[in-house]
Amino acid sequence: MARLFIAIDLPAAVTDALAALQPAAMPGLRLINVNQMHLTLHYIGEAELERIAARLGKLAEPMIALSLCGVGHFQSADGATTLWAGVQQSAELEKLHANVAAALSGDGFRPENRAYTPHITLARCDPAVAPDVVDNFLAHRANFSMPSILITGFSLYSSEFVRGVPVYMRERAFSLCILQIENCKSQIEN
Repeated sequence: MARLFIAIDLPAAVTDALAALQPAAMPGLRLINVNQMHLTLHYIGEAELERIAARLGKLAEPMIALSLCGVGHFQSADGATTLWAGVQQSAELEKLHANVAAALSGDGFRPENRAYTPHITLARCDPAVAPDVVDNFLAHRANFSMPSILITGFSLYSSEFVRGVPVYMRERAFSLCILQIENCKSQIEN
C-alpha cells in the first residue's frame, strides 16, 4: 500500500512567487522544490490507491478561490521547524476540506483532530539551524500576500522517501466544476 495524501496543486506563477519567498539556502535548511509545493487537504497514510481514487471521483465540488497571505512556522517535538506561507481561511476551502473527508469516511479514514491550518510548506529547518534564521524569515516576510487565485482541481498523491527526502507523485487529478445551469435554475426557482 502507498502512503497517500490529497492536495491542491498550485499554478506555476504562484510556486515561482513562493520560491522567491523562501529563505536563503544553508546547511540544515531544506528548501521545498517548486514542483513539490502544494496545499494539503488531508493526509491519508497507507491506503489502497484505487479505492481512495474511486471515492474522490464521485465528488462534485465547485471551483474555489484561494488567497495567500502571511507566513508562519511549526515547531516539532524534536526541535525541527517548518516554515510556511499562509492560506487565508474561507468558507469554500473549509467546505471542500470537509466534503473530501466525508467522501473518505466510509473507508476507515479519520481526519486529524487538530484544526485545519491551510499552508504551503516552503522550507524545513533541522534543530541545529540558528533561531534567528526563523525569526528573520518571519519578520521580513510578515506582509506577504498574493492576489486571489482560482483553483480548478485537486489531486491524490503518493509519497515515498528517496535518500531521506519525501518525494510526491501525483497519482490522480480531480476537477472542481463550475455550477451547472440546471443547478442554478433549480436554486432560483426554490
